Amino acid sequence: MIRILFVDDDVRMLDGIRRSMQCMQGEWAMRFSSNAAAALAELATQPADVVVADMRMPGVDGPEFLTEIKRRYPEAMRIMLSGQADSDSIIRVSRGAHRYLSKPCDALTLQASIARMSNLKAVLTDAHLAAMVGSVGALPTPPKTYQLLLECLRNPDSAIIDVTRVIRQDMAMTAKILKLANSGYFAIREPVQTIDRAVAFVGMEAISILVLGQELFDNKGSITMAGFDLPKLGKHCFETAAWARAIALHENLSSKLAEAAFLAGVLHDVGRLVFATRVQRAPHSLPEQMQAHHAAVGGYLLGLWGFAETIVEAIVWHHMPSKCGETRLGLCGLLHVADVLAHARERGCDDTDGIGLEPGYLESLGLAEKWPAWLKLR
Repeated sequence: MIRILFVDDDVRMLDGIRRSMQCMQGEWAMRFSSNAAAALAELATQPADVVVADMRMPGVDGPEFLTEIKRRYPEAMRIMLSGQADSDSIIRVSRGAHRYLSKPCDALTLQASIARMSNLKAVLTDAHLAAMVGSVGALPTPPKTYQLLLECLRNPDSAIIDVTRVIRQDMAMTAKILKLANSGYFAIREPVQTIDRAVAFVGMEAISILVLGQELFDNKGSITMAGFDLPKLGKHCFETAAWARAIALHENLSSKLAEAAFLAGVLHDVGRLVFATRVQRAPHSLPEQMQAHHAAVGGYLLGLWGFAETIVEAIVWHHMPSKCGETRLGLCGLLHVADVLAHARERGCDDTDGIGLEPGYLESLGLAEKWPAWLKLR
């Protein structure tokens, strides 16, 4: 049973949440606290899987509270409820919350958000790894890329397209901007799944504030895994993204799917980045652990941040696409093939025989004869 703690100093609001969530009593074990101190005392006696907090509370407010939860109980999934949408609020919420929901928040939206987060437990069953992912705040960006973005933002002649061009080449920037664009701040009806739209939604001013305040990106080189090559990983992910989109367009798939494939390509190895920056907190700080679990870790992180389930599933299964449930070439398959092709190109194997492909996968979809044509796309 999922354990959920709701925290709000407004007793009427808390009672309203209690009543609206009664239908979930058979599936959720729910507790309610009227302030941060009481909530922390509750958690000391019994942990929670999900913590939902209001932003404006006296004493220790929502952002401070969730940041403390992140420090003490990083495995807990964290949701912020707020009616504020100014830049300062965005910065403060980004420090501790996985997701932001705008108030007033209807019961169905809140239920759906909690349910989606709870379902992630099936993605990453190792509690130590879940805690490692839960401790993630900013993701590292190569200093050169960070400086390039700074220069772009400080240039009065720069346009959104210029900022987008920089961001789309880095997985950390892409992940955080998409997380922000899909938060409740912008009240969008459908998830944003392209970098271009995400940058447009967030806007130059907000991005400038967040970048200059170093709330979105870590440019201080927080890589703790010896020998980890961040620029090399970034290059591989961008190459994978470009190949995934090229295959989608070559197969006359929709432009929407092609752009989603590009985004999934940029983000597909974000789990490796998590390991490289949190390896000392992992149960086994060995590269083979990263190799075995990076797909699940990356999918789990993006799921916490509210990315579309299709993106999350594609990343989780990008080494074993047959488990994704696709009956024809879709997002997961595109990502799998593109990843294999990008790795082959890095090894200098332009005439690769498909080393790294899941055995029998292309044959099961009747696509084995497509391989030679895909090889020539880039």
